[in-house]
Amino acid sequence: MWVSPLVLELIPTKDSLSFQFMKAGQTGIPMAPHPGSFAFVRKYHTHEGVDLYCPIGTPVYPVEKGRIVKIIPFTGEHAGYPNWENTFATLVEGRTGVVVYGEIQPDPSLHEGAEIDTNRMLGRVIRVLKVDKGRPMDMLHLELHAHGTRDAFEWTPKTGRSLSLRDPTPYLIDCIPRL
Repeated sequence: MWVSPLVLELIPTKDSLSFQFMKAGQTGIPMAPHPGSFAFVRKYHTHEGVDLYCPIGTPVYPVEKGRIVKIIPFTGEHAGYPNWENTFATLVEGRTGVVVYGEIQPDPSLHEGAEIDTNRMLGRVIRVLKVDKGRPMDMLHLELHAHGTRDAFEWTPKTGRSLSLRDPTPYLIDCIPRL
């Protein structure tokens, strides 16, 4: 069972404007037809994960204990995406598979091969979007892949969906405390 990757209350939402009325300390788990949801078809690609909107500097934690298997450029010029700011992704392999924590600045003390627990901060959310389109510009992008995965693959009409890619949404919903 996963724990929340953010110190924010997770609330499932289909409303793409829900960020406007959520209270401080809350963020939405995007569900279709929300544009931040898993498998949402965008202009140039299909969304490979979920976007959890949160302020710049929000700490990011592993959803389960595991081992860091890769730290990679994720967006921006250094990753071949010049229309976005430079961000990184940390890939952690645990019981569920490989979780990609994207659009963050990794903790500089962490390295590939490090064993981590859910109370160890992986990094912090940083700005990803260069252009304000009226939506949050800072978020944790979260993907789930099969064991053994060592990259975050783009899902385009040309490439299709990676065979390793899984929907992280049910695991995030399970993070919500039951009353």
